[in-house]
Amino acid sequence: MTTKKIVFFDIDRTIYDPDTKKIPASTIEALKRLHQNKNIEIAIATGRAFYMLDIIEEIKKYINIFITINGHIIIKNGKTIFRKPITKDKVLCVVNKFEEDNMKYGFLGEFDETLNIVDEKGKKAFELVSMKLPRIDPHFYLDNDIFQMWAFSERKDHEHYKKIFYDMEVVSWLGDGFDVLSKGMSKEKGIKKILEIEDIELENAYAFGDGDNDIEMLDFIPNSVAMGNGSKAAKKHAAYLTGDIKEDGLLNGIIMMGLLDAN
Repeated sequence: MTTKKIVFFDIDRTIYDPDTKKIPASTIEALKRLHQNKNIEIAIATGRAFYMLDIIEEIKKYINIFITINGHIIIKNGKTIFRKPITKDKVLCVVNKFEEDNMKYGFLGEFDETLNIVDEKGKKAFELVSMKLPRIDPHFYLDNDIFQMWAFSERKDHEHYKKIFYDMEVVSWLGDGFDVLSKGMSKEKGIKKILEIEDIELENAYAFGDGDNDIEMLDFIPNSVAMGNGSKAAKKHAAYLTGDIKEDGLLNGIIMMGLLDAN
């Protein structure tokens, strides 16, 4: 009997290159070839919400599992099988602190996202990861479930907010932005649920990522690979290292892990 395997991929700077605003041709071909192997499941594990995934539209047909918003919502075969919003009291606590500090911040809901205000720092942060600038609605949290919040500040201030929001998860972006999540929520939590549902052993799971919000995933999965363009922390926590996204890094990493032949 052939052993079933599953591969979890981050999106930004792993599958999708925000500099070129494209998925490398070698990555598209690699995922197509993986999809042809009926014993390999392809999954996405991302900080984005599902409605932000238009940037990978051309490869969605190869994927039926999406762990989104860093594990807060999981979608399989087009249906939401798990959702965990941040509790209302926690959201209010974060809002009050951000207002007190005169921060630029936003909300990520299940079907929409908003910002309290738009300035150049916020614009640049979204441009860095090729995300559309959300609409302005500072009161979005009053009538909607919130699954993640984000804010923008100097990188050196991120540790300050990690201490303030000690009962939540604070994860930095590549730029000045950072996410605020429910405590204990991460891509790792979503992956654990999927492995249980799919009845796949941890040793038969693989993960590819590049950023700080991939650390728990890279730590948890023994067959983990960091991109050559990844953050220092991501590289430190991965078991293996592949090349840069611009140099066929994902394809070569998949081959290195024995999931595809070299030719």
